[in-house]
Amino acid sequence: MRPRRGVASVLVPGLVGALLGCLLVVPVGTAPAAAGGRPFTGSGTWVSIFSGDAVWDHPERHVRRMQQRGVHTLFLQTASTTRPVGTDLFRPSQLARFIHAAHARRMRVVAWYLPPLRRVGREYERAMAAIRFRTGRGERFDGFALDIEPSASTPKGVTRDDNLRRLSSRIRASVGVSYRLGAIIPSPMGMAVSTRFWPSFPYETVGRFYDVVLPMSYHTYRVRGARDTYAYTMSNIAFLRERLGPAASIHVIGGEAGASNDAETTAFVQACNDAQVTGASLWHYTRYGPEDWRAFRRLL
Repeated sequence: MRPRRGVASVLVPGLVGALLGCLLVVPVGTAPAAAGGRPFTGSGTWVSIFSGDAVWDHPERHVRRMQQRGVHTLFLQTASTTRPVGTDLFRPSQLARFIHAAHARRMRVVAWYLPPLRRVGREYERAMAAIRFRTGRGERFDGFALDIEPSASTPKGVTRDDNLRRLSSRIRASVGVSYRLGAIIPSPMGMAVSTRFWPSFPYETVGRFYDVVLPMSYHTYRVRGARDTYAYTMSNIAFLRERLGPAASIHVIGGEAGASNDAETTAFVQACNDAQVTGASLWHYTRYGPEDWRAFRRLL
């Protein structure tokens, strides 16, 4: 886990004015549209391939629990940089059960995949395996999100940026303009502090090929307390709207659920409401506590 820093050290100069401008784009009091048939919206939660058999062996039980706690969008991992080995999808039969259970409860399911951005052809096939996946009943994922963050084997510099652009372009060309694609990206404020993590992050690639941006706005890595959590969340949102446009669709991923206290989670949700984002969630499902579920009940 990265060290925490005071909020003053992560706010980029000039964001206060940008933040105020962003908040004026949508009339105050206008709530986002209900989840309905749209993925990425409302309260979300995350299941990874490392969530354990207690989750993966009982999709129906956990989807029911999610729905009872107000979840609209389930983000379900289909592959990582190294798993599964020899196939493109992690536990396909269980993926189908998650999809069936969620759709039966009017929840949306977004597949997500973490590529190493090293072998574009191979990574394209893994992404498309999730997008093309169909259950025995003909049901599919409602959207797809690419987890854009470097791993130990990810190349650096121009090669990394070019591989991301090529992979994103191929996926978008294959799915067409109407399919909902999301880009999971590192925290813009975090990258402003850790400048060597990904210098000159290619926001233009994200804006060109993806419909929704999902910043990993992990306040638990950077700040403490409700006030700084609120400011850190708002700063990430403002930065993205300044770079991608005021109408950018944003689903904010907050800090580690187990490390965010009641006041901090409440402040995170309040920031997401005030900025009127598309959706919000914490990382990850198995670490949510009762206080987290209570706070997310207030998400508009």
